Amino acid sequence: MENIMLSNSSLYTNVMEKLRFEPSINDSRITVAIKSGCIVVLGGKVGSYSEKLLAETAVEKIASVQGVANELEVDFSVIYKRDDVDIVKAALNALKWSFLVPHDQIKVAVTSGHITLTGEVQYNYQKERAKNLIQDLYGVVLLTNNIKIKPSVTPFEVKEKIIKEFERNARIDANNIQIEVAGSQVTLKGSVKNFNENGEAVTAAWSVPGVTRVINELKISC
Repeated sequence: MENIMLSNSSLYTNVMEKLRFEPSINDSRITVAIKSGCIVVLGGKVGSYSEKLLAETAVEKIASVQGVANELEVDFSVIYKRDDVDIVKAALNALKWSFLVPHDQIKVAVTSGHITLTGEVQYNYQKERAKNLIQDLYGVVLLTNNIKIKPSVTPFEVKEKIIKEFERNARIDANNIQIEVAGSQVTLKGSVKNFNENGEAVTAAWSVPGVTRVINELKISC
């Protein structure tokens, strides 16, 4: 028990120092708890939805972190609050002004600052690009990305393309990852060294056109 407590204390210190180090994060209202040795729980308040995501991403970069539970609450100051109509207008304009997003295939709905995106695109990067364009807008407290991807390749082609991408990527140890494909759904199993390798593997799987879902069952070494 004593060793676990020392490990938790050390990880807690690393997390707090990482949050303080990031210039785009105000750590003064953020609380940190360590669960099950390697899982970090973020609580408290931040000034924007993008700051909430940045805090999560920053903590994931710490080598010994195995998981992050992001329970941060978005608490805008008065000058940054927007009504839903203004948020919808800003979101639609952001999509229209992006060369990489088929804006005419995407719909935007907003309820009390909670944005929901729907529609269909051909590639996952288009789905992710739409999300990234909108998550930093004033007034956004939560974003749900329900955009769907149209399947366009066979399961065999999907698996072959992912394997080749893994082999090309120096940050991924392809020997430790198993790929299962069912229709347009991909499941990744095995082990990775850290969140960076985990993210690289998931991104590689999503990069194949027609993949509609990636189930990440990769285990991160603690």
